[in-house]
Amino acid sequence: MAPRDGAPPLLEVRNLRVRYRTRRGAVHAVDGVSFAIGEGEVLGVAGESGCGKSTLVRALLRLLPPGAVMAADKLAFRGRDLLALPDRTFRREVLWKQLALVPQSAQNSLNPAYRVGDQIVEALQAHADMTGAQARERVAALFDIVGLEPGLARRFPHEFSGGMRQRAMIAMALALEPPLVIMDEPTTGLDVLVQERILRRIAEIRARVKSSILLITHDIAVIAEMADRIAVMYAGRIVEQGSTAAMFAAPFHPYTLGLQNAFPSIAKPGKELISIPGHPPALAAPIGGCGFAARCPFAQPRCGDARPPEVAVGPPGGPAHDAACVRLADVAEIRRAAREKSTWRS
Repeated sequence: MAPRDGAPPLLEVRNLRVRYRTRRGAVHAVDGVSFAIGEGEVLGVAGESGCGKSTLVRALLRLLPPGAVMAADKLAFRGRDLLALPDRTFRREVLWKQLALVPQSAQNSLNPAYRVGDQIVEALQAHADMTGAQARERVAALFDIVGLEPGLARRFPHEFSGGMRQRAMIAMALALEPPLVIMDEPTTGLDVLVQERILRRIAEIRARVKSSILLITHDIAVIAEMADRIAVMYAGRIVEQGSTAAMFAAPFHPYTLGLQNAFPSIAKPGKELISIPGHPPALAAPIGGCGFAARCPFAQPRCGDARPPEVAVGPPGGPAHDAACVRLADVAEIRRAAREKSTWRS
């Protein structure tokens, strides 16, 4: 699904599939995912741990481990077919320059034996024709963008706080001014005050550098604050996607309703949190029907018969909004019932 603004997408992904070969058979971690990101847009991908979010990131950046197999009907960046590029060309012309990553754990991504600034200098010189002096000047500018004193570039990772390390990784991702930055759980492991500062800084950076962002997180509150559009992922599939305003005002998929129940709301401080019972399904075998059916209180026998297609549910001519559920006609009844804790009891 692409934004309906008439402009061609920056990144277009169609029917992306990733499976891991294991001794027990193939694990279908990403199972037919399609989405698009527009120029200057923030797309948030939400879902529980194990739903395939991080595998999606690795597939886009060709960072999948041995034993993984990726396929797609289309994977294009500004119209360029990324599937047709050899690995060497992808690393030289796309990685860092077009697509950059802010990884999930900054502590594990920085080399403890090298100064933080030297690591960014090394990345700059590996992907751009720069002298050492030019690269160090660029590092100072990047630190200014992310709110770090330039002098901190001479320090080692252990001398940085968790929030400072995260900002250093954002600086590294922005080093070559890529049009798209992928942020994989950028606030995981940080306390709430540091999370808020990081999110505020990301918003400021977005306004300053104009990059598009693919924001991966399990926390829909983070997405509500940052994203223009949301894609909700479950069991390797996208079950609903649309504008942030539409998704929070009137979600269509039961899993999206369940996620909303499970997170606190600033607008409703006294709201009781309701968890989704059960666990995500094992992905060692293809799921024939709806992946959420086993945990869904609204499931019917037909939910296990065939995979529900993504159907346009938004108003004609309005922002694109799709959902994959066979009970879309009953959404008003489902929304009412989903507010009740008794509905979600296992």
